Amino acid sequence: MTAANGNGNGHAAATRPLHTGIYSPLVTPFDANEEIDYKAWEQHVVRVAGAGVGLVVMGTNGEASHLSTEERSQLVAAARKSLDAAGLGETPIIAGAGVGSIKETVRNCKEAAQAGADAVIVITPGYFAGALTNNRAAIKEFFVAVADASPIPVMMYNFPACASGIDLDSDLLIDISQHPNICGAKLTCAMIGKGARIVDAVQRPGFLIVTGFADILLPSMMVGLDGTICGTANIAPRVCVKLYNLIKDARANKDWAKLEEAQELQKIVSKADWVLFKGAIGGTKWALDRFYYPVGQPRRPLQPAGKEAQQMLEDNLKEIMALERQLEKAAGVTVAKA
Repeated sequence: MTAANGNGNGHAAATRPLHTGIYSPLVTPFDANEEIDYKAWEQHVVRVAGAGVGLVVMGTNGEASHLSTEERSQLVAAARKSLDAAGLGETPIIAGAGVGSIKETVRNCKEAAQAGADAVIVITPGYFAGALTNNRAAIKEFFVAVADASPIPVMMYNFPACASGIDLDSDLLIDISQHPNICGAKLTCAMIGKGARIVDAVQRPGFLIVTGFADILLPSMMVGLDGTICGTANIAPRVCVKLYNLIKDARANKDWAKLEEAQELQKIVSKADWVLFKGAIGGTKWALDRFYYPVGQPRRPLQPAGKEAQQMLEDNLKEIMALERQLEKAAGVTVAKA
């Protein structure tokens, strides 16, 4: 069942509601000519969504800044088509739409909606950081204007490392969150206290606050955050979902034994999340090729994982992949590689 989300300006789109839990910022597969490999894309979409994970298309991990406007729409449309064909039509898609200007970001929002996205995630524009860093009114105007014009809900994306150091504080995020078409925030600043303040201040149905790292999922959820959009879910989505469910159940039932189990699983996830972060996009793509299927290399100038990074990933992903294989087997899922 879909829900109608409007933005107060006469525009509305029938969208799937965003759920709490785990979302994966999917890598974008490329062939040897750096063109999108849609066959690999559809395979990746279905495997990750089949684990019960929501999808983020064209996030940072998906090399959004390296994609053309046309490619952005095609990726969303292909993801939605493959989900429907696989019986996973209720899986929500969040599309990356944020670029430097309000005008182009709004265009991306509208095209993402037409292609089948349920929400967009919009990063703070960082190219002109010198003019924007201390101009809170301009940053607020950016998000509010986008939310006014977007036909689908808008999630704010606070990632200082990819926004020339601009870090939105909780006061500004809470202020912007009053807009009815703002549906939440992804905090890749790793500030748990910031998330707790937003959770306390903004309490309305469908509004999500998520961390950008799986390695702090447990402490984040303990202060009320709703889950994570994490790169590790490209590699081990079922383990990430298991960790989320353990924490959720432990909180709901005040179950100390489940909390202890979640603590032990968090250690494994944290180790994997850190090495994948260090391995960057090239490392995640190498790991997918190692454990599942080829997705090619990043678009240049990003580089593939070198031998040292490959060995680091090989050595440090063993534990989480052993668990992922167990969960795949229990679910009756066949994988291509041992």
